[in-house]
Amino acid sequence: MTADYQQYFKAFADVSKAIHSGMETEEILGRIVVSITEAMMAKGCIYWIVDRVAGCIAHKVTSGFDFRSLSAVDLETLQVLFPPDAESMVFIEDARYEERLPDLERLGKRRVVSVIGMPVEIVAPYTGILAVYFGAKRNLTPGEVDFLTALGEQGAIALHKALRYDERLLDTFRQTVEGLAMALEAKHPETHGHSLNVARLARATARKMGLTDAQAQALYQAGLLHDIGKIGTGREILGRLGCLNSREMDLIRLHPVVGASILQPLTFLSHLIPMVRYHHENMDGSGYPEGLKGDAIPLGARILKVCDAFETMISGRAGMKAIGLEEAAVQLKVGAGTRFDPEAATALVAAVHENPGILDSPMGSDAELARFEALFREHQKSECLGPWGAASF
Repeated sequence: MTADYQQYFKAFADVSKAIHSGMETEEILGRIVVSITEAMMAKGCIYWIVDRVAGCIAHKVTSGFDFRSLSAVDLETLQVLFPPDAESMVFIEDARYEERLPDLERLGKRRVVSVIGMPVEIVAPYTGILAVYFGAKRNLTPGEVDFLTALGEQGAIALHKALRYDERLLDTFRQTVEGLAMALEAKHPETHGHSLNVARLARATARKMGLTDAQAQALYQAGLLHDIGKIGTGREILGRLGCLNSREMDLIRLHPVVGASILQPLTFLSHLIPMVRYHHENMDGSGYPEGLKGDAIPLGARILKVCDAFETMISGRAGMKAIGLEEAAVQLKVGAGTRFDPEAATALVAAVHENPGILDSPMGSDAELARFEALFREHQKSECLGPWGAASF
């Protein structure tokens, strides 16, 4: 065995030991990029972690010369250089004349010649990209290719273990917070079951709109938590939502902001905050708390909006009598484009028609559900909103 292979084997063994000894992932990745830089006599090495769902570079670890023209690129540029679907390593023979590499540091770009990069599978939604760069032209030997591939995969193993552990931990946190939301709602018989129903409707609507399973699940969680801001609202107000004075209405309208504030310290639920905060905004800009309009309202909040309103319509509130499916169809159609996102409203109606058991209590016969969808599609917009025109709390 040559000295190079002995060095490669030692680096691989050290990283494997670190993974199985429970060392922190950050330190393991650090060892990987240092080992690659030293063993391959490279100018430097970078290991990126990319979140495909969020569409961002979640983290990166570097070693050696800080090649800013590569290390400081955005995700779009990074994916152009190293496509995630690449079947083999990407070889840039001379970075000095590579137009895809931005000239963020002219001196630095002149000091790097060959760049080799490879995508690394981790665990959804994360993928990795590993790149090593040299100060002279380099063609990798088969042994170097094996070494680079092996350490890239070792990094993926370390990340996989860490992320799976984090997911289990986060699931426990989510269950705790969601349990709290359900417990709070149970104290208010006026709205008991509302959040769970909205969560189920929102998830089904998201799926009908073609959103991913992760996005549909996030909407389910946001549905459970969308009214958590009512934690400090007294029963005397929740008990007569249909007949509040202006001062009481102003108090109620604070609950999306309060809910967002409650979730703010819980970083693992940060993706739910925009949905909770803006689920009472209207498409025409007449909603609250900020009067956002159209596409400025996050899609998840638009979906919650129509599901929240529909559930309130068919369940009723103190001072607001529940209405049947046919009238609910009319109200949804009337509000499409003004209060509701038309696409979200259409998807909700289709989801309810196709999944009559989506809620615990039956919503009607097959014929009634079919009529519900038909009325929504046929009804022409009217100026009369009726008592449900502003009744989504």
